[in-house]
Amino acid sequence: MIKRTDNPGDVDTSAMSQWERAISGNWYCYAADKTLENRIEASKGAPLPGIHPSCNVIEPISIDYPERFVVGENTLLNHHLETLSAGMVTIGKNCFIGPHARFYTPNHHITDLAFRRAGWQYDAPITVGDDVWFGGSVVVCPGVTIGNNVVVAAGSVVTKDFPSNVIIGGNPARIIKEIEGE
Repeated sequence: MIKRTDNPGDVDTSAMSQWERAISGNWYCYAADKTLENRIEASKGAPLPGIHPSCNVIEPISIDYPERFVVGENTLLNHHLETLSAGMVTIGKNCFIGPHARFYTPNHHITDLAFRRAGWQYDAPITVGDDVWFGGSVVVCPGVTIGNNVVVAAGSVVTKDFPSNVIIGGNPARIIKEIEGE
């Protein structure tokens, strides 16, 4: 893996395809390679290979890169789940994902307007532990890790990592209360 820097031109990734850049966490330009758009189009209605067979999936859901979405056993994915997942989204077992939850792995340059206009982005993975419950309309931002036994209040925007055994909520989400674990 090539280490990503703050600027797309700092690291030579010219030998890599845009997809290889994306899944390695490096800068890539979505608009520069129609195969990325084609991958997303082909994923519509495609099987979801990383979802454990014991999961309950309530359609419709939208997973742009199904091969970058992994869900543990006995997890419920409620209707209108949306993931932008080139950066990998991993959800543990025994989770409940409320309706309209969104998991976004793409990032854009925060200070360089020219890079944003040119379409440069990179993806950071999202990892959710076991026994995590999300209320409706929760947003999880790129690069976030959530521990085990966490409750995320409806409408929360999760912008940073959280440990196990907490209730979180708000925009941005913060710890509301610690709870007992196993």
